Amino acid sequence: MPDLSPTRLHLEAGLRENRWAGYSLAGYSSCHFFSLHGGCVSAPSQSVPWYSSGKPITAIGVLQILSRNPSLTSLPMEKTFPELKQTYVGSLSLEAILTHRTGLRFPNLSLQESEKEILAILAGSQPQDFSLRPGQAAYDPRGSWWLLGQWLTRQAGQPWPDYLREHVFQPAGAPTMFFANANQHSDVPMTEKRGDKWAPVPPNYGPGGGLCGSAADLALLYQALLCGGTSPTTKKTLLSSSSLEKLTRRWREGEIDMTFGHVVDFGLGVILDSNRYGSTTVPYGFGTTSSEKSYGHGGARSSIAFADPENHLALAVCLVGLVPENIHQPRMRGLLDQLRSDLA
Repeated sequence: MPDLSPTRLHLEAGLRENRWAGYSLAGYSSCHFFSLHGGCVSAPSQSVPWYSSGKPITAIGVLQILSRNPSLTSLPMEKTFPELKQTYVGSLSLEAILTHRTGLRFPNLSLQESEKEILAILAGSQPQDFSLRPGQAAYDPRGSWWLLGQWLTRQAGQPWPDYLREHVFQPAGAPTMFFANANQHSDVPMTEKRGDKWAPVPPNYGPGGGLCGSAADLALLYQALLCGGTSPTTKKTLLSSSSLEKLTRRWREGEIDMTFGHVVDFGLGVILDSNRYGSTTVPYGFGTTSSEKSYGHGGARSSIAFADPENHLALAVCLVGLVPENIHQPRMRGLLDQLRSDLA
């Protein structure tokens, strides 16, 4: 393996300069595993919160269901949720939700409410409520992804966390990954910078933001995708080649995302390399030298995980310590560029 000392020094300097409270990083470079941790992360096996970096996990579950029942692909949400009949949300397709082209945005929706209450909120929502047009590209961190979780529950006939554990985490060789609930949170809690101090923040929940686990396990899952959808550890298949192609195809291309304020391309539940629109300005990118075939997802002001097929890289990085977007994006970009330089 190449010498990662410069990356380690970069991470340790970030601790001394109070740019993050801890870090957990793991990956595979040309199938060679590497891992770094420090600060409030005392062991590489500790689970950390991944926030929206977990969205591709839910997308993989959806694609698994569709591979067994393709007829579900074109059905609107109201066919699965009678509660949404004749509503705007009920008319939405899986593709619109997975590519964030719903024209809806629920940044503050409480996922601790009952299913009935949340469905009622969704049923009464229209794009104009969010100053959006129907079908307009706008990243939705919570509401539509909560609906995907309920879709999985109804189509699989079991709670969505159980389905994802049995059909994604276990086959990937990462059975200790989980989605946070009232009784189970990450070993390392997320913090937020307030002044010069790091203060704990409440855990996140749901299929769009509640993923917890070690960086090594999340990197292993992306390594399975790099290996054509089959885990090199368990030899079990997460996604067929056709489903993997659907996951990473450019379904949404060249559109300004009204949440990010930047052009960002999407596959089905994954962000695609968008350096063509500005490698030093694109939010939640994979480094300024990532290949065009890279795909993955970032987590709010803290994390990112992705696969870069052309550079044979699978990576998961969590910086424990939320900071504003205009500070987080450069700090993550600088870290990724340093790591890529070390691996080159």
